[in-house]
Amino acid sequence: MPDAELVAQQRHDDMDGIPPPAAQLDVVGHEAAFGALTQALDGGRMHHAWLLQGPQGIGKATLAFAFARTLLASTGEDPVAVARQVAQGSHPRLIHLSRPLADRGSGFKTQITVDETRRLMHFFHTTAGLGWRVAIVDPADDMNRNAANALLKILEEPPARSLFLIVNHMPGRLLPTIRSRCRVLRLGELQASDIAARLRQDVPDASDDEIAQASAQAMGSMRTGFQNLIGGGGEVNAQVRRLFALSTPDWAGIQALADAVTAKGREASYGVMVRDLFRALGAESEAALAAGNLGAAERLAAFWQSEDARWREGEAYNLDRKQMLLTFFTGLSAARND
Repeated sequence: MPDAELVAQQRHDDMDGIPPPAAQLDVVGHEAAFGALTQALDGGRMHHAWLLQGPQGIGKATLAFAFARTLLASTGEDPVAVARQVAQGSHPRLIHLSRPLADRGSGFKTQITVDETRRLMHFFHTTAGLGWRVAIVDPADDMNRNAANALLKILEEPPARSLFLIVNHMPGRLLPTIRSRCRVLRLGELQASDIAARLRQDVPDASDDEIAQASAQAMGSMRTGFQNLIGGGGEVNAQVRRLFALSTPDWAGIQALADAVTAKGREASYGVMVRDLFRALGAESEAALAAGNLGAAERLAAFWQSEDARWREGEAYNLDRKQMLLTFFTGLSAARND
């Protein structure tokens, strides 16, 4: 069944025209990790909680949904029907925790809240006796403190025949007590050849040169590869690097970048820009630290944290994206010169 036949739930990080993890039927580059999960199942040694760790965009959530389909179909259900239900978010023995839609505006909340985690308790209560139940937390990095503590309580006394697949980009943002109750699968970056093969499959109109460049610059991330290919990643990255290299803001250039990435149909370009802004900011902070300039490193790190929260809020409440970018460079100038 081709991915295109599936209609998946809306997620905060969906990309237009690209099947989301719940609808991806192939595991790319993580066959060994998938094998470890299936061996545990076949051998009757299935631990109740698995932590899928690795860089963002490499396919951890795709792996989680792939194994969920395998587990749910292991009781005799039709695998095709299971795949369709998983993609649509309608399988009765699967729950997916991610950032929910915002109460106001058209975006998503900036965190996974305790209300979302409480859905797990209701889910396991109402599905008792139905066989394996799967909960995918995607990602655990987005849980606030109360949500993380609520998840911890469930992991301490897991329901019978329950499986938790917990996606985690940054280990430092996870409660150590949650980590201690999970088996850890560490997933690495993808090979450029694997990324190129998937890009060629999902974007058949792209040229070989475009695919080669997008995959070579993807830094092992399938998501970055797609952003590079369909979002003009190379061009946007060059503009961001040029603007960051200047000692004083080029407001005309910043405005031109804002106009380009907020134009109709350029949603992917906007995502690339945000990604590259924070990568460049993180790199500048690390460079300051390596050079022994602790004051600058601390200011830039604090600015990174405040901007991360501001951009999340901006997306949740659909704030003006051009103004978001202008405010970013205003704050960057202040952080550099304090």
